[in-house]
Amino acid sequence: MRQLLKKLVEDQTGMIISSEIVLVGTILVLGSIVGLASLSSAVTHELNDVAQACDQTYNNYSSNSSSSNDYYLTSSQATPEIAGGGY
Repeated sequence: MRQLLKKLVEDQTGMIISSEIVLVGTILVLGSIVGLASLSSAVTHELNDVAQACDQTYNNYSSNSSSSNDYYLTSSQATPEIAGGGY
């Protein structure tokens, strides 16, 4: 049993291939972490834009409902995209 363990420890035939696999695996994991962090940031930013657009539309509708029936849908840069009249 000791001879088998000694032979196993001294054997280095697959050493280069396994180190290449570890190196490539590490690069892939780090790249995917950076990519997923960027994707998360982009999705969060887009969902915040959608929430602001919905909130602005709701606020414009509720504040203008008593005085007039006009509505405005604005983009994330606060430029009017759609304007409408009464019902």
